[in-house]
Amino acid sequence: MNKWKIPGLVILSTILLSACSVNSNAAKLYKQPKPLSAHVMLPETIKPRSTQVLEVHVMQENKTVDDAKSVQFKVWKKDAPGKVETVKAHYDGSMYKAKATFKEDGIYYIKTDINAR
Repeated sequence: MNKWKIPGLVILSTILLSACSVNSNAAKLYKQPKPLSAHVMLPETIKPRSTQVLEVHVMQENKTVDDAKSVQFKVWKKDAPGKVETVKAHYDGSMYKAKATFKEDGIYYIKTDINAR
């Protein structure tokens, strides 16, 4: 009788463990975040040594996001990627706006960082 205990336990364990499998739809059981969309609006041209208003309209599921935790613009010149100016944007009732200063002529990059919901 003892000679069947170990093989029997192995067979029983194999049967029990084979019944456990990963549900391929497990990720769908959890709440999925809805993506944000941002439409950045800039002037066609920007004069050197000027301050400009940068605007971004933030949406989620075709609805305006008016309660973002933080919205900011990062502005840097192409020739100076280490000198990034970060300006916080504030909601004005329709979109988020911030003022940025462009000190000299050149090509600038503008990035929007949004933390919402």
